[in-house]
Amino acid sequence: MALDQIKQFIESKGWLYRYTDVAELGSIDFEYLGVSYHVWEFMDDQCGVESNVKSIGKLEEFLGDYQNDLIAIMEKWGE
Repeated sequence: MALDQIKQFIESKGWLYRYTDVAELGSIDFEYLGVSYHVWEFMDDQCGVESNVKSIGKLEEFLGDYQNDLIAIMEKWGE
């Protein structure tokens, strides 16, 4: 399953989410404090995700260790 670390983090927080897996690439939609977020995994030259987790109104690409990068951003929410 794709995006396992992000799913585990979201589940540990008790946030509701919707997960879709197509061709072993994951997509997660969830809400936090009434704001909708999206994490979409893709494979071009390398695997990455497109997400609005960092900037709510703007989708950005994350490459490399993207799961831990996104989790680090979400861990700061509510500080």
